[in-house]
Amino acid sequence: MDLSVDFAGKHFENPFLLASAPPTADGEMIARAFEAGWAGAVTKTFSREPMRNLQNRLTSGRIGKRVYALENIELVSDRRPEAWFKDVRWLKARFPQKIVIASIMGDAQDSGQWIELALGAQDAGADMLELNFSCPHGCPEQGRGAAIGQNEEFSARICRWLKEARSLTLPLIPKLTAAVSDITVIGQAVADTGVEALAAVNTYPALVGVDLDTLSPLPSIGGQSTYGGMSGPALKPIALRAVSRLAGKPGLPIMATGGVSSGTDAAEFILLGASLVQVCTEVMQRGYGVVTGMARELEEFMTRHHFEHIGDFLGVANRRLTTHAGLDGAFRVRPRIVAERCVGCGICQVSCRDGAHAAIQLTRGMVEVDDDRCLGCALCAQVCPQGAILMEECACAEPLASSERRAGSTAG
Repeated sequence: MDLSVDFAGKHFENPFLLASAPPTADGEMIARAFEAGWAGAVTKTFSREPMRNLQNRLTSGRIGKRVYALENIELVSDRRPEAWFKDVRWLKARFPQKIVIASIMGDAQDSGQWIELALGAQDAGADMLELNFSCPHGCPEQGRGAAIGQNEEFSARICRWLKEARSLTLPLIPKLTAAVSDITVIGQAVADTGVEALAAVNTYPALVGVDLDTLSPLPSIGGQSTYGGMSGPALKPIALRAVSRLAGKPGLPIMATGGVSSGTDAAEFILLGASLVQVCTEVMQRGYGVVTGMARELEEFMTRHHFEHIGDFLGVANRRLTTHAGLDGAFRVRPRIVAERCVGCGICQVSCRDGAHAAIQLTRGMVEVDDDRCLGCALCAQVCPQGAILMEECACAEPLASSERRAGSTAG
C-alpha cells in the first residue's frame, strides 16, 4: 500500500497536510505535527503587517454534543515574517523530507508586499507558496483575502506579479474561496498565469449562532460580534463541490481543505480530483495524532477496492458527474427493509408521512412499504438511525406522480 503523492514537483509521504490555521501557529507546533506523521504543513498566513487577534474568537454549532461547525473570527498570524522565516529554516533543517508550505498575504494593490514575502520564504527553504486569496473575515475590508479571491482580475494580477518575479522559483498555489458564484472563473483566471496548483477551499463566511440569554451574536466580544469563517463537517459538502468543479476546469492539481475529519473523507476528496487533503478543525478538537487513524482508514478503503496507489482512484467519481438532464430518468429504486436491524422506532413512517409520500406503515413493530405509493425518494433510508433501510435498483412499474396522487386524494 503506497500513500505517497507527487504533487507540483514535490514528493509527499502521504496525502495528509495541516491547513493554514491555529494548529500551524508556529514552528514548534508544526514540528510536533511532523513527529506525529503529517506529510506536510501550511504555515499560518503571515503578512508584512501582523494582525492582533481577539480573545473569545471561537464559537461552534452543535447537534447534541457533536460540533458540526466551528466559527472563527481569527485573523492571520500575529508574528512578523522574519520570525516565520526563522521557523521555516529550522523546520527544513530538522525535517528535510517533510513539505513546508508558506502561506502569505499582501495587499491587492502592492506587488512589493507579495514579492518580498515570497522571496523571504523561498530563501528560508520553503517548498511551496500558498497564496491566501480567501480569508473570509477581517481582511476583505482591507483589500485582502476574499476581496482578492472574489475578483478574477485581482487574483490573476497577483499571480502574474509573482510569476514574473525574476528569482522566484517556488510552486505557487492560490487558495480560493467558495464564496463566489462560479469558482471555476477564478480558477481559470489564475491558471492562465501559469500557477502550478490550487487549494480549495478556505472557511466559508458564516454566523453560527446567537446567545438566547444575552441576545448577542456569537462569538461575543463584549456583547458584540462580527461575521466569521465556518469550518468543520458542515463545510465538507461545499468543499467537495468546489474541488469537483475545479478538477474539471481548469484541471490543475488540487489540495483540498474543508471538513476533512477522517480517512474516508479524504477518500471522497481524492475520488473527486484532489491529490492532497488539508486538515484543521478535526486537529483542533482531537490533536495531531488523528493522522494515524486517518491514514489507516484510507488504507482500509484502498484495500477494499484493490487500489495500490492514490493515483489509482484519483478523480474516478468526478468522471461520473453529469448534468441533471443527463441522468437516467428511467432509473428506479425501492426500499428494502433489513429486518434484523430494524427496531421499530417509527422514524421512517413519520418522515415518509410528513415529508414524502405516506408509503410506509408500522404494523406490530414491522415496517411495511406500499409499492404503489412509494416514489423511491430515499428519505426513509437517510433518516433511519439503524441503517435498516437500503435502496435497491428495481424494474418496478412507473408509480403515480406525486401531483396526481395528491389531486386524487383531494378529490376523494
